[in-house]
Amino acid sequence: MKTDRDSGKVRQKRRIGLRGIALFGAVALSGILSTSAAHAGLRVCNGSVDLVNVAIGYETDEGMRTEGWWTITANACSQVLQEPLEKARYYLHVADGFGESRLGGDITLCIREEKFVLFDGDQCWQRGLIEADFFQVETEGKQDWTVLLSYD
Repeated sequence: MKTDRDSGKVRQKRRIGLRGIALFGAVALSGILSTSAAHAGLRVCNGSVDLVNVAIGYETDEGMRTEGWWTITANACSQVLQEPLEKARYYLHVADGFGESRLGGDITLCIREEKFVLFDGDQCWQRGLIEADFFQVETEGKQDWTVLLSYD
């Protein structure tokens, strides 16, 4: 847990290790984090030198919802969910600029190559969709969470 000295708010951060991507110090990302800490929700920060595309999955009353894409350039953040987080568990899929997955995952859900919002994460191939691995993000019940992605 780290306190944002400018606003006095406590921000939760989780660093995710990805295939070819490892933990990256929060100090190096502090400049990009401070500009995006004003809103509650889920932020993804890209501390790598490459552009990444991010899709998200989470449970709703209508079932599992997946949506994408958020394109995040090197050393930048994107507010993936704008509202305060209600769930303790979200899922992220990260792809490089060529559409190749950048991680293994805890769960397989459906995606599309173009922008999408989908419900029901199963039977992807039967529905003409793509299966993709999503990794789990535990928010510990917090309404505001930041995921940091970075290379070795």
